[in-house]
Amino acid sequence: DPATLLPLLGHGVKGSHPLAILTQVHSSRCLIVKESDLPHGHGAIVIGEGDALVTGDKGLALGVATADCLPLFAVDPKAGVLAVVHAGWRGTLAGVLESTLAIMRGSFGADPARIVIGAGPAAGACCYEVGAEVREAFAQARPSICPGIFAATTDGRARLDLFEANRLQAIANGVPAGQFVSAGICTICRPELTHSFRRDGASAGRMWLLAALTP
Repeated sequence: DPATLLPLLGHGVKGSHPLAILTQVHSSRCLIVKESDLPHGHGAIVIGEGDALVTGDKGLALGVATADCLPLFAVDPKAGVLAVVHAGWRGTLAGVLESTLAIMRGSFGADPARIVIGAGPAAGACCYEVGAEVREAFAQARPSICPGIFAATTDGRARLDLFEANRLQAIANGVPAGQFVSAGICTICRPELTHSFRRDGASAGRMWLLAALTP
């Protein structure tokens, strides 16, 4: 329950701040959220279907849940805009990070040259095997990044690098390479640190990326 994590966001943030979350659907849909649109008080509020949230409101917490997909935050401190992103292979293929950066620019005046992106734990290129149909989908939709994000396996499958796929999309959208920072932790091969659906199946827990702008 993400509501139990709200106290972690309370340090340095005055007052009562809701947590906006999503019904995540592996899409490119990014929603803008304002504190004035949400009920007052603490609590997690599902604001709709999508895979990214953007806000310019200080103290409003945003959250996405993952268990192998890539959790991202993006922030332009000068423009005062923050986003959180849930990027699995389907969302990455659809361009969920691109959609988020476009909203940050178009609706909040963010400058890609100032945007900093942080990537949390996710299925890594060391372990994340996908079928030929996934590689073909990327080859058709995103040929410019396809060569740099797949490594062939001996059985005809491929290992996908979600971190690199999103880093390359960020760079293509004007974010400096040095401003995409990754935790570099693979969820599949680090059971002492992370949950993983690929590793544990239906019994897997979830991890939450929570973020808030502070005054």
